[in-house]
Amino acid sequence: MTAAVTLGINQETVIFPKIPKRQSDLLGCLSVKKVKTDTENKGRNQSHREALKPTEAAFESVEQPIAGEKPSCSPKEDLDNLLLPDCWNKKQAFLFTEQYKWLEIKGGKLGCKDCSTVRHLGVTAEKHVHVSKEWSAYLITPNGSNKVTRQAALRKKIREHDVSKAHTKIQNILKESGDDSISNIVRKLNNKNIDATVRVFKTVYGLVKRNRPLSEIEGAIELQEKNGIDIGNCLRTRYSATRIAEHIAKEIKIKLFKNIVEENAKICIIIDEVSTISKKSTLVIYLQYEVQSSPAPIMLFVALKELVSTTAECVFNTLLSTLVDCGFTNDYLKANLIAFCFDGASKILGRKSGVPEKVLETFPKIIFWPCLNYRLQLSLDDSILEIKQVNHLKNFLDKMCSIYHQSNKNQTELKTVAKELEMEIMKIGQVLGPGWAACNLGAATALWRVYPTLYTHFSQSSSYSGLVKRLANINFLQDLALMIDILEELSFLSTAMRLPSRSTNIQKAQNLIKCTIKALERLKTVPGKHESQVEDLMKSDKFKGIPFNKNNTLNPLPRSTLLENIIQHMNSCLLPDDENIFHYFDLLEPSTWSFEQVTSPWRAAEKKLHHLSEILKYEIDLNDFRDFVDNNVESNNVPIPSTIQKAKKIISIIAIDTSEAERGFGLMNIICTRVRNSLTVNHVSDLMTINLLGKELADWDATPFVKSWLNCNHRLATDTRVRQKSTRTFCKNPLALWS
Repeated sequence: MTAAVTLGINQETVIFPKIPKRQSDLLGCLSVKKVKTDTENKGRNQSHREALKPTEAAFESVEQPIAGEKPSCSPKEDLDNLLLPDCWNKKQAFLFTEQYKWLEIKGGKLGCKDCSTVRHLGVTAEKHVHVSKEWSAYLITPNGSNKVTRQAALRKKIREHDVSKAHTKIQNILKESGDDSISNIVRKLNNKNIDATVRVFKTVYGLVKRNRPLSEIEGAIELQEKNGIDIGNCLRTRYSATRIAEHIAKEIKIKLFKNIVEENAKICIIIDEVSTISKKSTLVIYLQYEVQSSPAPIMLFVALKELVSTTAECVFNTLLSTLVDCGFTNDYLKANLIAFCFDGASKILGRKSGVPEKVLETFPKIIFWPCLNYRLQLSLDDSILEIKQVNHLKNFLDKMCSIYHQSNKNQTELKTVAKELEMEIMKIGQVLGPGWAACNLGAATALWRVYPTLYTHFSQSSSYSGLVKRLANINFLQDLALMIDILEELSFLSTAMRLPSRSTNIQKAQNLIKCTIKALERLKTVPGKHESQVEDLMKSDKFKGIPFNKNNTLNPLPRSTLLENIIQHMNSCLLPDDENIFHYFDLLEPSTWSFEQVTSPWRAAEKKLHHLSEILKYEIDLNDFRDFVDNNVESNNVPIPSTIQKAKKIISIIAIDTSEAERGFGLMNIICTRVRNSLTVNHVSDLMTINLLGKELADWDATPFVKSWLNCNHRLATDTRVRQKSTRTFCKNPLALWS
């Protein structure tokens, strides 16, 4: 009892007793014994009770200042509402939480409120130093079979965490923070060490933009270090470069597609299918959308996805899941998907259950437009096949391709004789195959220009006697002239739709098709430019060395039948059943109006205006349309009303071909070479995203990408938690050669 009295007297003026952790339980026991003694010995003498009062005052003095700060919610009152560890009482919990300000109790378990606030050391992290997940998540519990052992276990865990390096670093961060938020403080600390990571990101970005393998990053970083540039000691391998490229591609897509969704822009989807160098079927997806600030629609690469199978259902599911991953929900697509352009292949097109049918089931009232260039080529190929007659021109050029593609010697000989024809043959591979009309025209025209030279070259060797006989046949020369005239007309159409495809809308493409059909109908009665030159060429000095004859075994192509077949295929394939859509589009094209029928107000057009708004999924203001009609009738030079202008832009986003997807395939072939055939389809897609959508290296700012990289808890280039790379020595003394 004397010890208790002495203890109370000595602590009478102490507010926060600094008690060693192994003596804190003793004080708790003393307090329990004190209460018990007061209860049992109420009849003892007054002097003895007075000796016990200082001890009570001691505990009251401990609690009083805290209660004075927050009368409504004191720590003692908080402890009354808490579930404590089973080996602690309320006063023990109070003393420990006062001694260790970071200590907090939740659900009978201990945790560190400082660690739960910061959670990550950022650039201050070191090797083997990390924030404890147990302390930050309030998962610390006592261990042991009895109360004394469990109390000792908690004291040990608290002490070890208090002196740990990670906890010390977190407290230093909090001290430096002051009134600033934790996120801002971490950002300020990271900015000091972010420059090295920015250099690594720029290095990776430059490699991707130049289509170089990411394995070259080690050499690029070594070169920068030789030049005295601080590049850090982390993020130096091709694995890190791959992760960085993935992160950059992801951030680019998030930013671009988020802007499209926020602007509620109308879109058109373009898809095509191709096989990679590893024989995997892939689907390339593009997106075209309208922007008020841009006069022409903008084309964006979306993704390159591997197809498990080439069925229509698999293609549609892959397409839909990709769009959803990019942030385009089903509700957004139903409200803003205007058109769908696709390759004309039968496995995608389908007659009953193709991809368009699958799309229509989910997104009704959209415009389907097969690739015109592809269908144009199919019209030409199918027309030739229906003749059921040997096409000697095709056989001749295919034979030349096989000869000069298989032998370097023959290719060198052809180059010395006719360099222009050699370039065309090496470029297109086969003629009248899956290539476009413009490519076929290049080979046929090159053959027309070097015709006499080629005959002289083949006649010098007996191995080419069959080719010599064909070149000396008049029917072969006439067929060549006819095909050049036909291919020229088709090439005009193909080039007009392919090269300026972003400025050529669906209405202009329809008018170009009609003009081409009229030109082919005129060829049925009037010989073309090259056909009319055949007679004069055979009599000229340039062709005098060729003994022309008419060989009955080489029959000419049926001219009228061939032209009629091509016209029929173009009418049936290139002009779909929903041609009446163009009647609605013509409401916004004054050049198609019959001004004799235009009145003010134009009631007949206003009846169609509502249906046009449903097609475009955009409401056109009736007053704007009336002003638009009046201004064109009166030839007033005034700006186009806003709703009319936006409707015209929506029409312009309807893609007329998949030429952009073809360019994407070209980039894919550059990236996925035989040396880099280990690249997965997703990696190729990321590299294509950076190459097609990313800015030029000189204009690209890597800092936002590095900050988002850090927010994902990735390491910076200055992180010290990395193994030192072992240097390779290929010989015992590499400098011996120079000594």
